Amino acid sequence: MEDPMSLVFPEQSSDSLSSVFAMIHHHPRPHQSAQSTDSASSVQAMIEGNHYPLNQTHLNSAQSPSKQPRYSPVFDAPDKDLISSLPDSLLQELLCFLPIEDAIKTCFLSRRWRSLWTQMPTLFFTREHFAVKHAKRAKFVKETLRRFTGPKIKNFLINFKFDDSMDASLEDWVLFATTHHVEKLSLIFDGGFLYAPFADSKPYSLPQFLYLSSSLKDLILRQCVVSPTDQVSWPSLKVLSINYSRLTTEAIENILSGSPNLQKLKLHNCGGVNRICSMSLEVLEVDAVYEPREKNESVTEISCPNLQSLSLSGYMYKRTFRVMHVSSLSNANLSFVMTIDKKDKYDCAKHRSILRDLLENLCHVEKLTMGTWCLQAGLIYMGNKGHILTIIQTPLFGAGH
Repeated sequence: MEDPMSLVFPEQSSDSLSSVFAMIHHHPRPHQSAQSTDSASSVQAMIEGNHYPLNQTHLNSAQSPSKQPRYSPVFDAPDKDLISSLPDSLLQELLCFLPIEDAIKTCFLSRRWRSLWTQMPTLFFTREHFAVKHAKRAKFVKETLRRFTGPKIKNFLINFKFDDSMDASLEDWVLFATTHHVEKLSLIFDGGFLYAPFADSKPYSLPQFLYLSSSLKDLILRQCVVSPTDQVSWPSLKVLSINYSRLTTEAIENILSGSPNLQKLKLHNCGGVNRICSMSLEVLEVDAVYEPREKNESVTEISCPNLQSLSLSGYMYKRTFRVMHVSSLSNANLSFVMTIDKKDKYDCAKHRSILRDLLENLCHVEKLTMGTWCLQAGLIYMGNKGHILTIIQTPLFGAGH
């Protein structure tokens, strides 16, 4: 059976992999070549503060003044090893800036570094960060999580092209993150199609235990089925972003009622939501709605008394909005484009009426941003207070997608 560590070190032979495991488990390393010894010494020298590799050339240069060293230091080496003086917690934070497979490779550096990566507070698994075949990713993630020993995960991200065969593995990974009190969770999938909520292939369905995570503060979802069957309990959640996902009014109401501290909600290309009502919400962004299965236009009612910023942007297909109870709103962005089917007749009077109703309920805002489509629809309503009006360029008329 193929060793999962070969996914991180694909160039290593089986003997070399045995050496890796021996070092990780504090066993003596098998025979290694002189070249690998020099390489390890060079890395160790740089960690300890020397800014050039130590090799035989430097040793010989001291005995033969006529020979120039291959490398010369940029500046004098410090008196002490600055990196080693840093605490483990800070080194682990620094490792988070590396692709995860590179962070794992730091176990080669010294005895102290052997297990540092196993307690990193951030774990990112993306297809860009390691060049392995799709079938091997699950093995890589499973082995990495098996070796993780940290008590908590601050940031956990999965970004793969999803297929049905990954369901069981994904559920294990999400469970691992929640049991380690994850604060920010990102499940970003790409099915290779534009309108994932309405495609024939099955997207990933969130496990029900995720809706009871008390540690979650920031949740980002893409191409997921969000459908809680029972109570939602996200007491710490402050930011929620749902993209290209299937939603219902019941689901979003369940989420909002179970997230008493939610401050920001972003919905990108999510259909099926007819009402957004929250006492805690301060920022709401709705970007594009495409519902090809809808025969009639639907209305989304927005009732958020503490809302401070509202953005309605992108193409809105058979979807309009009614703003209610937004007395705290100070910043509004109306840069959406209402689209129609090619077979339908454009109803300018109807769209003008929709815009008028929106603007009448936004007459108290301090800053209003409007796209050119809204202006071309034939209405500029400024209300009885002075506005800071910003005009941005958007397509004038949409005729279907």
